[in-house]
Amino acid sequence: MLIYLTSNLAFADNLGKYTYEIACKTCHAPDLAKAIKAPPAFDKKAWKLRFKQAKIEAKNNPLQFETPMDYLLYNVKIGKGLMYHGGLCNAAGVPNTDCSDEALIAAINYMRK
Repeated sequence: MLIYLTSNLAFADNLGKYTYEIACKTCHAPDLAKAIKAPPAFDKKAWKLRFKQAKIEAKNNPLQFETPMDYLLYNVKIGKGLMYHGGLCNAAGVPNTDCSDEALIAAINYMRK
């Protein structure tokens, strides 16, 4: 059981890292993100604030968002601010792209570490 859980966590982390690299890094890289008002990857304080805002939105719109992550995923999918819908996940010419909800959630979790 422990091996199964460990392998699932490793897979999610690898999926998150891969999705971040192809779809999120361009705008969420720490050196650029603040300039375009995106939460910088690996900035725990910025992501804590983003999740706090998402929690408020989920609470105010319970029929649309069951969890704060649902709100964040929704924003990734439709685009927010300068972010194109799906980040760069849907960009043409990127091979082996996984734009599933699972991949996008894994990328969010990877960036908030």
